[in-house]
Amino acid sequence: MKKTIASLLLLCALAISTGCATGPFRLSRSWDDYRNQKYTESSWVHGVLLSQIVPVYPLVGLFAGIGDVLFLNTWYFWTKDAWDNNGTGFTHDQVDGAARTVDGM
Repeated sequence: MKKTIASLLLLCALAISTGCATGPFRLSRSWDDYRNQKYTESSWVHGVLLSQIVPVYPLVGLFAGIGDVLFLNTWYFWTKDAWDNNGTGFTHDQVDGAARTVDGM
């Protein structure tokens, strides 16, 4: 019985560790899109207060990253990406009403 449980735990650890290093990071990137939108609406509140003085944004980002690594990225890898060798991407939201925007490189 102990060998069966140990084998099952090892298999679970292998499944989680092989598909989680990269992936769509859906929770993290959705949170980043939300933060980006809010920053354009009020840079003092969302850029300074909630990011540095009261670290709400970094804490939520940490939990989103953990959820991505432990669950979502592993799910996408083992159910979709591993079998057809095509990674799952993430489409970012466009910022609404920003006075200025920066294009990617």
